[in-house]
Parts: sequence; C-alpha cells; structure tokens
Amino acid sequence: MTISHINIHHFRNIDYAELSLSPHFNFIVGNNGSGKTSLLEALYMLGHGRAFRHAQSNRIIQHEKPELVLFSQIRSVNQQTRTIGLSKSKTGDNRIKIDGDEGFRLTDLAKLLPMQLITPEGFELLTGGPKHRRAFIDWGCFHHYPEFITLWNSLRRLLKQRNSLLKQTTCYQQLLPWDRELVPIATKISAFRADYASHIFPEIVATCADFLPEYQLSCYFDRGWDEDTDYADQLIKQYDRDKFINYTQQGPHKADIKLRAYNIPVEDLLSRGQLKLLMCALRLSQGEYYAKQMGQSCIYLLDDFASELDQTKRDLLAKRLKLANSQVFITAINEEQISQLVDENDKIFNIKSGIID
Repeated sequence: MTISHINIHHFRNIDYAELSLSPHFNFIVGNNGSGKTSLLEALYMLGHGRAFRHAQSNRIIQHEKPELVLFSQIRSVNQQTRTIGLSKSKTGDNRIKIDGDEGFRLTDLAKLLPMQLITPEGFELLTGGPKHRRAFIDWGCFHHYPEFITLWNSLRRLLKQRNSLLKQTTCYQQLLPWDRELVPIATKISAFRADYASHIFPEIVATCADFLPEYQLSCYFDRGWDEDTDYADQLIKQYDRDKFINYTQQGPHKADIKLRAYNIPVEDLLSRGQLKLLMCALRLSQGEYYAKQMGQSCIYLLDDFASELDQTKRDLLAKRLKLANSQVFITAINEEQISQLVDENDKIFNIKSGIID
C-alpha cells in the first residue's frame, strides 16, 4: 500500500493540511520546530493509531481543540483505492473508519499500512532495554503469523493475573491452573519469534555487510528463559523468587535479541554514525523481507535524514531505499541535504510554522 492523499486537522502545530503524495519519495523540508516531524507523526498515526513521540492525546491535539482528525486515501499494488479515517479525542478515544465503515481496531490499521520508522531516538533499538528489540521482532511476527496477536494479548492478560496472584499464594499449587494455560501460549509465542528470527537474521547480516563491511555482525534470539528447560519446569523452579518480588521474572516477556560484532555488544563497539547505519539495516531488512513474503512493500518514515551520517553513508542509505521501490517520507532541514536524492517522480513539501506548501 501507498498513501496517495492525506488530510490533517488539529495535529500538533498543523491546524489543517491537505496533501497529494508521491508513491515514491516525499521530502519534508523545514527548520527545527517548523512541524516537519509532526507531519511524519501524522503519517505514522495512520498505521499505528498513536504518535511516536508522545502517547498522551493532549500532547498531540491542538490546544482548545476537542480532537484531531486524519483522513487518507491509500492505494494497493493493483491500484485499488481505499480510505482511512481516524479521529482521536483528548480522552484517548479512537474512532476508525475504513472505506466508510466503523468498528475497526488499531491492528486493522497496522495490517493495511505496514511502516518502518527511523528517527534519531531510534538508537534505543540497539542501546535501550530488551522491550525495544522485542517490539522489533513482534512487528514481524504480527505481520507474518496471523495467530500471533491473539496469543500475545492472552499472554499479557495471564501474566498480569499471575503477578497479582503471586501476592496472595502460599504455595505453587495455587498458581497451577494459570500456569497450565500460560505455558502453551508462551511456548507458541517463543516458537513464532524463533522462527521469524531464523529468517530475518540472515537478512540483517547481509544488509550489515553492505552498510558496515568493516564489521562481522552476529544475531542471537534469547527466548527469555533457559534454553534447556521446559517453561512449565522453569515456572516451578523460580516460584520462590517470583513470590518474593511478586513478579514473573522469566518468560517470553523477557525475550531479547543479542546483536554483536566480533562477539562484542554493538553498543560497546560502534560509533553513533555506525549505530544509525545498523539501525537502518535492521529496519530495511525487516521491510524488505516483509515485501518479499507478502507481495507488498512497507512505507518508510525517516526523521532527520542527515543526522549522524556523512555524505557517503547518506548516498548508501538512499540507494538502498530507492532499490526497495517503496514509498518513503524523509524530513530534512534544507534542500541541500536531499539534492542528490530527488528525481522527477518525487515531491518536496516545504513547511513553516505548521503551514505546508
């Protein structure tokens, strides 16, 4: 899918905007604080139902406005046109319309508009806690295994109940009914993640060889508990420790991806520019693998394209994005940063104080 048209109402400092978009590259140019990242966030919200900088509605809806509204037309690979409408109130309520019909969920948006986001804050994927890397692998599982989202929601519910019950139990047998339900779900989720990892890791290593040929990258999936232990046995084994802190310490909610170069954690070895390239390699690899498997491309959103990258690395990233044949949105401070990227199929939008032309 590509976004062919978008209307924006009351989103951050953009009071109103109506844009016709290129199915190829779209460049958003403006000074810091002009609203270029807000436009990128509005596009992101179409595929996620939330902004990427702030989850709170009152931080993204214009002051004294009751809600924000986004409307878009999207186009499939066979040129079928569909419409998406999304409104969010200051109480956090979402209303979603697809082709004029209501009753849809945020997951329906995510299925329609798969997106890869690259921002200056995206270093957390490599340097932050495991939750960021779990989100990365779960994005792939969500799109490639239809059963995954239902299992993941069940896992969250059961873990919340189990942690609450840990405060009340006096022996493990009192937890057994919940663990009998939890174990097969945890095992299936871990199996999906491991299977996805086995396919995406070679893609990441190959892309890294292109972006960072001076390093030999290795990737490992850590499922969140001992590899040689059945999860049912692990829950019994750790009951006393879980009881002590009233929290389930091991399981798929603790899964992680280990990224190393020459057996050294990448965050301890690579410079910031190299980390940005590696982050881009992960996002591109995931988007390209999705495109190969699903027969449609991802949408790529890049905020502050030039940050941390010299001209050679920018050219390398741009070339790979061009080859992906995807719709791409890039923010930049001035047109000089993007001059070598623009061709006749692309569009440039200039933004100043929330006004776009």
